[in-house]
Amino acid sequence: MLHFNFFLNSFRGWGFSFRHTYMKNIITDSEFKELARKCQEGTASEEEIKAFDEVYDLLLQRHTSWDANLMGEKVAVQNEIYQSLINKVDDQQKNIRVFPLWKYLSAAVLLIVAGFSIYFFAIKTKMEDQHQQAAILPGKNNAILTLADGRKVNLNEVGNGALLKQSGIQITKSADGQLLYKVLNDAEKTAKLVSYNLVETPRGGQYQVILPDGTKVWLNAASSLKFPLSFASMEDRKVELKGEAYFEVTKDKTHPFKVINEGQEVKVLGTHFNINSYKDEGAIKTTLLEGSVMVTSDYAKNGVRAEVKIKPGEQAILTEKGINVVEKDVEAVMDWKNGDFIFQQESLKQIMNRVGRWYNVDVVYEKDVNAGLTFSGQMSRSKNIKEILKNLESTGEIEFEISGSKIKVKNNQ
Repeated sequence: MLHFNFFLNSFRGWGFSFRHTYMKNIITDSEFKELARKCQEGTASEEEIKAFDEVYDLLLQRHTSWDANLMGEKVAVQNEIYQSLINKVDDQQKNIRVFPLWKYLSAAVLLIVAGFSIYFFAIKTKMEDQHQQAAILPGKNNAILTLADGRKVNLNEVGNGALLKQSGIQITKSADGQLLYKVLNDAEKTAKLVSYNLVETPRGGQYQVILPDGTKVWLNAASSLKFPLSFASMEDRKVELKGEAYFEVTKDKTHPFKVINEGQEVKVLGTHFNINSYKDEGAIKTTLLEGSVMVTSDYAKNGVRAEVKIKPGEQAILTEKGINVVEKDVEAVMDWKNGDFIFQQESLKQIMNRVGRWYNVDVVYEKDVNAGLTFSGQMSRSKNIKEILKNLESTGEIEFEISGSKIKVKNNQ
């Protein structure tokens, strides 16, 4: 009865229920199981065999075309079913000299249905696999805005246009994932009331914020930016960052712009730069595209305050040991903002950290996997995650297994 159970379970997965007209009654799933048992044991009547055959007719009506991607090569499957039928008949002839014709037909129907059960089981498995992978989507514009009074606004759930006013600031949401803070005419009345907003992107999210001074900030996935509603009463235009962001700072010589990370401060007057401060990266990386910035930190274990000034094309890397300055390909640093993954001799762990944040998946490694393996390449962040993983697998070093929202990394054996 194994094939019949496969058959019934597969159909339930598709949302079908067997309800056929038989002797002017309705046959349910449990009754159909009983019919299958009788046909297999040879105790079914002609009417019962006929009712059973109706299932086969129904299958032919519902599935008239052959999908090689789901079912495999048609000839191979047909040969398999045909050979199974021959073997079944041979076995019956060896054991029983006189075998009624209807029993041969019953055996044939049994094997044909078994073949279809394999087909539908394969479809069901394939669909579940595709659904699982389809559920792992690339990131999109998605963020939570926390207002000064503690209220939270899910920016995915509100319409485009003016959202609200607070402390003389108009907050507007655009259709392209942008949050604009604009100073109104009455802003001076409330300029001395320093209050803060917080924009947070989840894993699988990104967003752009235009601050009250006109500075543009692009937030990568799993990041947050805390900033005042008005810089008017502040000596410094100071914001706090967690995660990764790219800044295009509006020039203001009298009010330096400062970005505060855990253990680091970046001071600029007007420039373009990127900061990557994800904790799982093990370092804070500040990369300059235009202008100049001063990176200051007392994060080192010895407590010595370090300070460096970097030029365009340079990256300041802050670790517990201090600050190290290296030359960097800014195009590779800005890949996320431009919709790409660019890997330049990056470790497997670094790559999968980035993939995990953007596709909102958890990554686990089998114990013998070398997470320090390095890879290079370029792929679009809009691709299906299966394509990203397939490209990495093409190196022949590793393979991946997707289960729900989890990716297991394994050695290619």
